[in-house]
Amino acid sequence: MKFVLKNLFRRKLRTLFSVLGVGIGVSIMVALFTISDDLVGQISEAFETQRGDLVVTQATAEELESDIPLYHMDEIRALEGVQTVTPMIAAFLRTENDFDDRPAILYYGITGDNPVLAHMQMVEGQPVSDDDPYGVVFGEHAYEILREKMGDKVPKVGQTLNLLDVVTSEGFEQVFGRPDNWDQMSEQGKQWWALIRLTTELGIHQDAIEEESSEAYEARTGRKAPPRRPTHPLTGMRMDDAQYTKWLKDTYDIDYDAADPVYAWKMKLQLTTRGVCRTGIMIQDSAVWFHLKVAQVLKGKHARTETVKVKEGRKLVEKQVEVPESCTNYIVIMKRDGISEEQLETNILKAREYINVNMRELRAIKSADILQRHKELDFFEQFGLVISLVAALAGAVGILNTMTLTVYERTREIGLLLAVGWSRGRVLSSVMLEGLLLSILGGLMGVAFGYAEVQAAREWFSMDALSGALNIKRSLHAVGLAFGIGFLASLYPAIRASLMEPIDALRHE
Repeated sequence: MKFVLKNLFRRKLRTLFSVLGVGIGVSIMVALFTISDDLVGQISEAFETQRGDLVVTQATAEELESDIPLYHMDEIRALEGVQTVTPMIAAFLRTENDFDDRPAILYYGITGDNPVLAHMQMVEGQPVSDDDPYGVVFGEHAYEILREKMGDKVPKVGQTLNLLDVVTSEGFEQVFGRPDNWDQMSEQGKQWWALIRLTTELGIHQDAIEEESSEAYEARTGRKAPPRRPTHPLTGMRMDDAQYTKWLKDTYDIDYDAADPVYAWKMKLQLTTRGVCRTGIMIQDSAVWFHLKVAQVLKGKHARTETVKVKEGRKLVEKQVEVPESCTNYIVIMKRDGISEEQLETNILKAREYINVNMRELRAIKSADILQRHKELDFFEQFGLVISLVAALAGAVGILNTMTLTVYERTREIGLLLAVGWSRGRVLSSVMLEGLLLSILGGLMGVAFGYAEVQAAREWFSMDALSGALNIKRSLHAVGLAFGIGFLASLYPAIRASLMEPIDALRHE
């Protein structure tokens, strides 16, 4: 061993570069697989924590476009072995430009029995609750973006949250876009622009920006509701507060104070910031969490009466249609107390079969099977493997080159060792050991470099949702690969050295 170490340190610079060659290849493997495993693990965890045992969606649509009425829930609850059926909405609020590196804001609508609540760590405030359906919970990263863009105007926990204030705030100018004449618009004009933008382009239902009903006003205030705010016959815009106050006085002799927090009309959705949560899952920590009732109104999945035009003969006539409340999917959780794993699996399969056969409008999928349908995850892992192997191959070529040159330069020395009695096996093992030491040193250095690369990705590329922990399993794989690289790359030079004839080696110049 002393002889091998002496040979390695004889040419320190060459040894260093050989170790670096292997180390860089290994570091790429460690970093890529740590990041890919972390991201895939987060997606898997998201499915496991909020998908229960079965996910039920519309049979003819993908999940985000799914629309299933809530009246199916009672039938599913009655199935053998079913403990809970909880409705859920997952949807996007479209944006003009990126919000957290994507052109949309993800939001969820859940109820108090959703399994994801058990995995929410509250940074501040309280989680989504059935007792406070108008309370909004922000993912930690989403709230950081909100604070960065709105500054002191960010809606703090316990304060009112107005969607219009967010859309029209200066910090969100790039996210939601602005018309060219924005600076010349009045405050009322900006509000109207935001209302039209939300409902016609960003995916928010018209009912989400309406004022409360007359019945809600009277129930809240105990007074008779004033006439509704008229709209302009040409623009369709409602009167602003000043115009409405004057119109009520001139037309009905009603004194109205729009600034009165008790008696003035309120928006239908009186939202408040309820809390900030951390789930440890990147996509969820960048999302906004509403109660199902609010998300239904935002997405247009609430119960309502709509006027539609239908063709009767040669004429189009308007008819009133009752639209039932709905969601994007159900999460089905099975009973577990007092039953074996085999019985649990049997109950899951029976429930799935019943839904798929007898409820043709719906499609039930085992939560554990959902990820298998996303081939992109397999591609992501395979891509990382290919890049890592290419990098490792580059390291192997470096070791092969170094060891071949070492054997060539030390031909006379090897011949002398053979002449004084060294066996061919000892020569072979010493050369092999040099290559293996270079590779193992490179592997250990690569693990350290890979860990540093993951930390750099978290800090410099805002990938702070990564766990940042060293992936021990992948690190051992990487060191094992480095060992294999050293073995294979040293094999040819070692065999060549061991097969030399002493007399020919001593004559080598």
